[in-house]
Amino acid sequence: MDSKFPQTHTAQTTLNNHVTDLVISNFNNKLFISVTQFGKIGSLVLVRRDVNLNEDSSPVYSVKSLLGKDQAEYHILARHLYERLQLKKQLLFGFALHSFAKKDLETIEDFICSNIQQINL
Repeated sequence: MDSKFPQTHTAQTTLNNHVTDLVISNFNNKLFISVTQFGKIGSLVLVRRDVNLNEDSSPVYSVKSLLGKDQAEYHILARHLYERLQLKKQLLFGFALHSFAKKDLETIEDFICSNIQQINL
């Protein structure tokens, strides 16, 4: 992969009568995912896996809001997606959604996972 430009994939679907746009860009040090129903990046959350000195315990993750509202739902969504994708690099996740209902979030995660295959992680 050429390190000068990130590999990028875009997709679109409709969820609850809302057009939902997806952008996935794979940078050298981070994976950027933006999912929006407003045509804007929205809130930005950074997720990373921290070094765990005790190998017998569960992984430790840091979740930090960079822009937008600092709400628990945003952190939960970003962390769950990070774990589901089994990423080794940091995830910068931008989202602007009409609904944070569990069913809608599961649909959005499935949409992201079905498109992430287009990117060489």
